[in-house]
Amino acid sequence: MAGVGMPASGLMMATPLQATTHQLHQQQEWVPSLIAKRIASWKYIARVLQGGTVLYNTALVSENEMRQLWSEEKMQRRSLSFFFLGTSLASILEIPNTIDCIKALNQVLQEYESFLAAEARSKSIFSIRKGNTDLKPFEETTEYSHLDVRNMPFNLDYVITASTLCDMVGQVYEKLRLQLLHEHVWPLITLEAFQKVDARFKKILMMVYKEIEAVAREVMVQELNTMDPLGLSASTFNYDDFE
Repeated sequence: MAGVGMPASGLMMATPLQATTHQLHQQQEWVPSLIAKRIASWKYIARVLQGGTVLYNTALVSENEMRQLWSEEKMQRRSLSFFFLGTSLASILEIPNTIDCIKALNQVLQEYESFLAAEARSKSIFSIRKGNTDLKPFEETTEYSHLDVRNMPFNLDYVITASTLCDMVGQVYEKLRLQLLHEHVWPLITLEAFQKVDARFKKILMMVYKEIEAVAREVMVQELNTMDPLGLSASTFNYDDFE
């Protein structure tokens, strides 16, 4: 991705590795290209979250606009989960062996998904049984081997936390790219493990991207309504007419 005008298709639609052994053998050449696209994607989203970058040459979204549309209360749980994942990835970057590193990445992402599922259940329980002091937060009752879960004495800023996580994931892919350059070819066990890791990271990337895109659309609607001499209100404006 050379500039801010990179199309969404180039950012999000990198060709995935296939699941069968035969296809994994044939698609060794896809790995460097896929990793390079992931690095570009994560770093681009990090820059957008930091403000000052035009999203696909359509809308300039500032940090303040993102904070206004992503309320602190709504995004606080997300901020915590992103913080836990980001700090956990930092320690995994120190693992020198490629397969051990990728296995650790897969484990921490599995634990991250388990954490999110348990947090969702915990939130549902608390909403039904408010005031029950016997119920403990999930992070106090579950242990992880790789996910670094801790109690936070203060609230986190979602925009800063999300952009930092994107930068950290970009560093993870950069580490894998350098290791692949050194090793030239990965064995099948490494490719299969990498495929699982990449699929899990892509889910997070797509979620963040779609939320940023929604904010950009809202900013565009507000700008068009401001310029409209007839005073068209946001409630009657249909963005789909411009797609």
